[in-house]
Amino acid sequence: MKRHFAIGLIFCLMSVCVAANATAAGIAKSRLVAERDAQAAGLTRAWFAQATLDQNREEVTSATLQDGVVFITTNGGVLQAIDAENGTTLWTVNVGREYLTAPAINSKIVAVLCGTRLVVYDRFSGKFLDETEVMGQPSAAPVATEREIYVPVYSQRLYAYPAKRRESARPEAQKALEAMLEATKDAKMAAEMQAELEADYAANGSKQFLLAPLDETRPHQCPTLGVAAAAPILGAQSYGVDRLIWTTDQGWLMIGELQRDAVNNPFQLLYKLQATPQIAYLNESRLGNRFLAPRDDVSSVPFYVPQDLSAQNMAMEAARRKGGLAIVGTDSGNVFAINDANGKVRWTYLTQSPVSERVSAFKDFTASKELAYNVYIPVESGDFFALDLKTGLENWRASGVKRLISASATRLYVFDQLDRLAVLDRANGSRLKTLTLAPTKFQIFNQETDRVYLVSADGLIQCLRETQQVEPLRHRDETCADVAARLAKAIETGSEDAPNAAEAAPSVVDDAAAADAEAAEDDPFADDSEATDESADAEAAEDDPFADDSETTDESADDEAEEDDPFADDAEATDEEDPFGGDDEIF
Repeated sequence: MKRHFAIGLIFCLMSVCVAANATAAGIAKSRLVAERDAQAAGLTRAWFAQATLDQNREEVTSATLQDGVVFITTNGGVLQAIDAENGTTLWTVNVGREYLTAPAINSKIVAVLCGTRLVVYDRFSGKFLDETEVMGQPSAAPVATEREIYVPVYSQRLYAYPAKRRESARPEAQKALEAMLEATKDAKMAAEMQAELEADYAANGSKQFLLAPLDETRPHQCPTLGVAAAAPILGAQSYGVDRLIWTTDQGWLMIGELQRDAVNNPFQLLYKLQATPQIAYLNESRLGNRFLAPRDDVSSVPFYVPQDLSAQNMAMEAARRKGGLAIVGTDSGNVFAINDANGKVRWTYLTQSPVSERVSAFKDFTASKELAYNVYIPVESGDFFALDLKTGLENWRASGVKRLISASATRLYVFDQLDRLAVLDRANGSRLKTLTLAPTKFQIFNQETDRVYLVSADGLIQCLRETQQVEPLRHRDETCADVAARLAKAIETGSEDAPNAAEAAPSVVDDAAAADAEAAEDDPFADDSEATDESADAEAAEDDPFADDSETTDESADDEAEEDDPFADDAEATDEEDPFGGDDEIF
């Protein structure tokens, strides 16, 4: 009897174990998007991969897509670079056990914050280049241009660390080697030393970006008027100027500029913008029952539509060159499109619900004009708005949307309020398909291509693409390598504001003025300052979201515009010369 009981107990335990293993296997299998479900939505799985981590103790802390590479960080101190098109691991490094932020990249380096350390690696090999202690406690991830690494800190500062290239030390090493060979007169030792030098140069000199020490010079700093809780975004870039945009916990949208050729204070604020809702309320508790306008906090991450990168625009002087648009939403439901070159509000849109998710803009590939853009706004109520970038007018609206993660030529890929992947028609916002997924910690916002990237906490990475779209559809024309090439060319040709640049713009701009004017009619980024008819300029500026208002000479029109500007600084009424009047105590 006891024997039969023991056998039965063992059989039950084995059944439970088999069932548990089968359940675990089923859960593991179900974490991948089923190919049948994906194909029903017109999608297929391009690839999937597993991030390097201990699944029992570690998890993914950030997942970002930058310039064709998916970067994964974990709470175990691992930074991993994965090719965004095939899922191949490019390199993996262990940065440290402290908290890692999302990395920042340019065409040569990858910078990441590990606690209070700013650590820099070679972008292509992952080889360590340099590190330095940040002057303060970082408050958000860094951002990198081709010549600086910007780090926001809790002390309400934004530091710019120069990322200078260091020349190869091979000439000096070659001279030292020749001197040693002259002294030794040993042919065998000479051959060994020469081979060692060549091998070291091949590994570290010819292929690797050589970075000058980060702590060699004191970083430039700029006040942030509050703590920047999200990484700054990059605005217009040229050889001599970097423009950055960020938001703070004090409800400000800030635009700052680093001018490398400035003698004093090269990194400074250009504009501080704080909106107020289009309402006022009566506060009975205040003496005199004054009408007060409550502060309208900016809590969403800005999105930047780049400047016109045409040869004509880039050949102009920096003061005349057209900027781009920074688009941001506020807690009152207002969305503002702001020219980063002059701080002017081009248009506003009221959604009547707080905007906390990222507002984004993508090219409209179906439009007759190549540079047409659509703006997409998810709000906390679940409504989802599509606007025309040029006019700020609504095209359509949808419901039940939480955030936008990717876009193709005809489709939008969003997560709905039930955390399902939904496919919307870009033409009218109608829902085409809904996919129920296993929990994903990160849905990577992809502003570069049409791919959909999903990342779970334990490191499973999936890439989905449209069935017919084998090659990625690219939304951004200029990559980090393109930026680096453009800025390097500026030094050679003097077409930008580089040191010793020619004062006159290239003659092609003047000689082809008629052709440019004709092309500008179809270009939403066209520079109205080139027109010779002032009345035509004024009329065109009303329709051009990128028009440079600093070129306007009609002061009365400026005064009227300021009355309608929700970002107008009240301090300017008493101190017109100082756009930051009344905030001296902050500095």
